[in-house]
Amino acid sequence: MGYSLKRRLLHALGATSLGPILTAIIQLVYVPVFLHFWGPSLYGEWLVLSALPVYFGLTDFGIGSVAGNEMTMLIARGERDSALEVFQSTWLLTTIVSLSFTTVVALGIWSLPIERWLRLATITRGQVITTLCILCFYVLLDMQWTVMAAGFRCDGNYALGQLIGSIIMLVTNASAAVAVALHASPVGVALTLVVFRLIGNRAGQLALRRKSPWLHYGYQHARFQVIRKLFAPGVAYLAFPAGNAFILQGMTVIIGSTLGPVAVVIYSTCRTLTRFVYQLVDTVINSVWAEMSAAIGVGDYMLARNLHRCACQASLGISLAAASFLALFGKFIYDIWTHHKVVMDQTLYYLLLLEVLANAFWYASSVVPISCNRHSRQALVYIVSTAASIPMAYFMIRWIGLPGVALSLLAVDIAMIAYVLSNSLTILHDTRGEFLRAMFRAPSIMGRTRNLPIAE
Repeated sequence: MGYSLKRRLLHALGATSLGPILTAIIQLVYVPVFLHFWGPSLYGEWLVLSALPVYFGLTDFGIGSVAGNEMTMLIARGERDSALEVFQSTWLLTTIVSLSFTTVVALGIWSLPIERWLRLATITRGQVITTLCILCFYVLLDMQWTVMAAGFRCDGNYALGQLIGSIIMLVTNASAAVAVALHASPVGVALTLVVFRLIGNRAGQLALRRKSPWLHYGYQHARFQVIRKLFAPGVAYLAFPAGNAFILQGMTVIIGSTLGPVAVVIYSTCRTLTRFVYQLVDTVINSVWAEMSAAIGVGDYMLARNLHRCACQASLGISLAAASFLALFGKFIYDIWTHHKVVMDQTLYYLLLLEVLANAFWYASSVVPISCNRHSRQALVYIVSTAASIPMAYFMIRWIGLPGVALSLLAVDIAMIAYVLSNSLTILHDTRGEFLRAMFRAPSIMGRTRNLPIAE
């Protein structure tokens, strides 16, 4: 492997690894701070309330992530002008659509009895309306970051973009925890998130301008045909955040509406602890994503196959090690983390560990179709299975309680395992036998694209 490619992969791995570490720190701090100053009831209602605006974030139609893939493949082929067209077209579409939906969502929030639907008793209706409107604006700012991240990724600066994004996440969430400790209301916490996200986005824009001055904001190079080309894969990509919202926020809402806010806290804390395994696997995938796009973009399938095999090897090894550690010491960590204020549902916890292990079997392989915008069928399988998990969870909760949620999530992973690996091998012109044999060999990344034409 050429030095330039090796250096980019190592930098990407290092920067991406920072994300889960900071996320873990934030979550370890968040739970005791929120429980201490707000108590289980108010914290549980905040979790339910803050879950709703995530669906608003789906209104960018997945264009930001798809544009990042397209721009990376274009830059790998030396087509900088075309990459600028994609960047400006994506920014213009995201801005117009998000502002339009902000207005519609705000009107809907004011007119609907959301607090009654969600059985919120601690937060008043006025606070519910104001908090949701502010959080929707926060999600709008987060959507702008997806365009910036695409700019960093396409020009060989993925590691820098990840580092800046991680710092923004840390500072923003730390400010929210400080606001809670200063006895801020849900409205005050939401406002704090928005202010620091605004500052972070501006810092990101300045950094992008410094690293890639040719990649500037505006609409002079925006093209309708570019938007039309990206629209179909963008809508397909939308299935992934939509499915994640079903799994994460959807389950939270279902639990809150059936078992109440305290059950939400139990599920959320168990889920947070076990998802540390998922975050480690996500680190591996994000580290190879940009290089996978570039390799496929120039037709270097040997390199792409080896990147795929190494990613799968790493994700399986890491997930097994992390899950084993959490199985042994999770209860001890949980009790200290929650200050014994929340009682762990151990059946739920171990089932969630099994679920994240199953997730690792297919998630690493999914980077192949996603990185080259050939993910439509995979997206369909994912959105159908995650949507089906919501009613499944509802009935399972009524049958066996909280562990039923974990079983519903496990069903999603079984469906994905059956499809994803076969699809990725087909795209890479790989065979199942060669892939399985490679899983038992020492990792090796080779290919003719030793120094892809991506700026350092």
